[in-house]
This record gives sequence, structure tokens and C-alpha cells, in this order.
Amino acid sequence: MARLSLIALSSIVFLTSASADALKDTLPHISVTGEASEDEIPDSAKLLLDIVTERPTAVEAVDENAQKTRALLEDLARQGIRTDGIRASGSTLVSLRSDGSAARGAHAGRVSRSFRVRNELSVLVNSLDTATAIFLRAVDSGSNDVRGMEFIVGDETARSERLRVAAIKNAEQRARSYVEALGSKLGRIIEIAHDEVTRSDDVERESTPTAAAPTNGAIALPLRPGARRLTAKVSVTWALSR
Repeated sequence: MARLSLIALSSIVFLTSASADALKDTLPHISVTGEASEDEIPDSAKLLLDIVTERPTAVEAVDENAQKTRALLEDLARQGIRTDGIRASGSTLVSLRSDGSAARGAHAGRVSRSFRVRNELSVLVNSLDTATAIFLRAVDSGSNDVRGMEFIVGDETARSERLRVAAIKNAEQRARSYVEALGSKLGRIIEIAHDEVTRSDDVERESTPTAAAPTNGAIALPLRPGARRLTAKVSVTWALSR
């Protein structure tokens, strides 16, 4: 929990926790927790696409994988995907051995070798309206091992700050209702303490259809993400005055 202490509403200074506790020991005060929530719906998507190639030699595997990757990138560019929205998150070359000792005949016991290359890409799509089509087309263009799709919410920092301000206003409204009932008034703010903004998936979701991509197995692809609930909590301590 982060702590921010204020001497007056118009003048902000940072105090140690001990200073705030000392003021609370010497002044009548009230502490109230305010809360503000809103639902956020993702507005962009990150596609997680892999290009996997297995061939008898390392050179063949690397060359063919590079061709498939190049074709995929060119197709993404034709669909309007920005170059800075594409990231290579990993690339591996693995030597594979196949032990044929269980086989019968003249070739029993022969060990064959092949090589597997994997390029991992993440692709940012700024429009959810086109994300699914781009996702499925990427499979046709060369991505043969799909890790899925992540939904992203833009401008999360500004959203969190806005919620904290709303939570402080909620705390003030509650505090005024309490002290006015007692014939008192809110004085200067002694301390503000806030939690991190929390996110939960308990917002009721609508059922979403799925689509099957033309790969070895069907891909369950959510066409529309559900909403998440963002909640900010802020505890504010005021001195009391008559």
C-alpha cells in the first residue's frame, strides 16, 4: 500500500508514516475508504503465431522456415499491420533423433536425424473487428502452430489514475455524511493511502462463438472478449474541526 500525506488541500508534501501517525495521535480525525469501479473491454489483440518447419538437414529447415516467415510477414503488411507491431519473441533450432532399433529388417537399429526450426511471433492488431480474420489468414499464410490470442486494453495507466480520483471523491462524500451527522466538519487531510487497482473477471459475459482454423486441430477462438471489472480503493484520513 502506497502512502501519500497532505498538509492542506492546496499544498502537497510527503510525510513519513510516523509523522502521519503522530498527527492522528494529537488530532481528532476520521478515516474513510472510498471505492470506484468500472468495466473495461479490450480494444486490441495480440496474436501469438509460430512457424514450425522440420527437415532432414539444418540448412533445409532454416531456409524453408525463413521463406514461410517472410511470406507471413508480407501478408500481414498487406493487411495493414504495422512493422512496429510485430515482434519476434523467440527462435529455436532443435536436432531430433529417431531410434529405429525397434524396426525389423535390414535397417533395424538405424538412427535417423532431422532438424526442427521454430519462429515465434507476436502480432499487435489494433482493431478487434479485424483480429479474427487476420488470425485465421495467418494460419493459411504459414503459421502452423498457433499459441492463441491475447486481448489488450489500451491506456490502462490513465484509466487507473481516473479511478483513484473517483475513489477519493467517494471517500470524501462518505466522510462528509458521517461528520455532518455529528455536527462536525472535515478539516485538513492528514493521510491518503491507496491500494493497487485490482482487476477481476467476475463481470457477466455473453456467450461468444468460436471459429475453427484449418490446422491439424480446431482452434477455439473467442471472437469477442468479455469485460473485466477494475476497482480502485483509497483510504483518506481527515482532521476534524468544529
